[in-house]
Amino acid sequence: MDDLRDFSVTSMRTLHQLSLLDRTDLSALFQAYLDSGCELLGLSTGIVSQIEQDRYTVSAVSGGGDLIKQGDVFPLGDTYCQAVVTKRGTVALHHVGALEEMRTHPVYQGMQLESYIGTPLRVGDNIVGTLNFSATGVRAEPFTVEELEFIELMAQSLSHALEQDQLRHSQAQSHSAREASEALFEAAFQHAAIPMAIVAPDGHWLRVNDAVCDLLGYSSQELLAMDFQTITHPDDLHTDLAHVQSLLCGDKNQYWMQKRYFHRNGELVWALLAASIVRNADGSPRCFLSQIKDISAQRDAESALLENRDELEQLNQELAQLARIDSLTGLSNRTVMMEHLRHAHGSSLRSGEPLACLLMEVDGFRGINETFGHSEGDALLVAVADCLKSVIGKRGEVGRYSADVFMAVLPESGINSALQMADRCLQGVAGLDGVPQPLSLSIGVAALMPDEEPPQPDMDDLLRTADQALYATRETGGNGVRALRVETVVVTA
Repeated sequence: MDDLRDFSVTSMRTLHQLSLLDRTDLSALFQAYLDSGCELLGLSTGIVSQIEQDRYTVSAVSGGGDLIKQGDVFPLGDTYCQAVVTKRGTVALHHVGALEEMRTHPVYQGMQLESYIGTPLRVGDNIVGTLNFSATGVRAEPFTVEELEFIELMAQSLSHALEQDQLRHSQAQSHSAREASEALFEAAFQHAAIPMAIVAPDGHWLRVNDAVCDLLGYSSQELLAMDFQTITHPDDLHTDLAHVQSLLCGDKNQYWMQKRYFHRNGELVWALLAASIVRNADGSPRCFLSQIKDISAQRDAESALLENRDELEQLNQELAQLARIDSLTGLSNRTVMMEHLRHAHGSSLRSGEPLACLLMEVDGFRGINETFGHSEGDALLVAVADCLKSVIGKRGEVGRYSADVFMAVLPESGINSALQMADRCLQGVAGLDGVPQPLSLSIGVAALMPDEEPPQPDMDDLLRTADQALYATRETGGNGVRALRVETVVVTA
């Protein structure tokens, strides 16, 4: 107990003395910490390392003989400090050789280091190195809590010194960079081909280059006597001022917008404005740096392109619509009808509702063409199409399937409903006026009744069955209806 109390007192006194050292001389500071740590912990070697990715560099060393020197570089994985980085915390081993998994470690095999204690050095959240102490002898007892706290307090103090050193270097570099940047900016501003201006927070021009004057038609003296609001188009001013306010409030540091300026001759100049805010050391707004690119020609081209694109889009829509409509009858063409059938088939399988398909062929259409001519035949097909569309109405979809064959898709219709619809189509076509001869249809009806048991008939089965029913009607002389359930004959009438 007395030993622990003595260590605590001694370590606190040592830490206080170390805290009084010059923290700008890192080499001397490292050496003092390592010498003190070796003495208090009773270990022969102390190291301050720098860690970059998987590389371990010795920044300072106390003891170690000829085996370890300042500037030596090792793979991180070949050091005990790998465990410190992996754990992101202190690692203490008082008898390494007692750990079977450590006996093959490169450090143990090469240096026979039995005692080790190490902890991370951090700058921010990043581990930048380690503070560690070691010896070849085995410690009689494990490292105490007081010893762990001692090395961690040392590491905390060194980490703070490293962070201050980085800050000093950063400030020095920043000062040099600022001077170089100011000189570069001055040259770039003065001789830039792109129009550039420095604008006060209230909108007055503070400085303009020759390119701005050329763009807007004003002399520099004229521009410096006004603000940008004076020559901004009223329709763009509200947006521009809103962006300016967001810069002044600190919501953002820069903005881009397309806007219109009034040229000195009264014409409008379309420009792409890029504005960024420059602040004083206390954060208050100092000025705006503006770059103004003339995009008048681009805007004219875009307007012409938009006009052409609108015309092309309208034309494409018309062409797309024409590609889905039968040009003679105005009904949906075969491609669209197959889409309707596919959609209705999927809905039927999901809902369990029936689905019917009708194929309707104009009887003797070839003879009508031969007798009365193709023009009369086309007129007849148009009349039949109008009749079928009127009869079926909203109860289904009707379209032209082939030259003289029409197709109807009747969702939620079983055999009986489909037969009634087929009869109405027969009657409607038979009663057409203004045709060169009475007309009749051969109709094939197929109905699908979804079954809970797989496999379910597919769309091709439905269409094939309707075609078989149409063929049967045609073979018996036409002017009638044949109906089949998919895979099964249901009605032969």
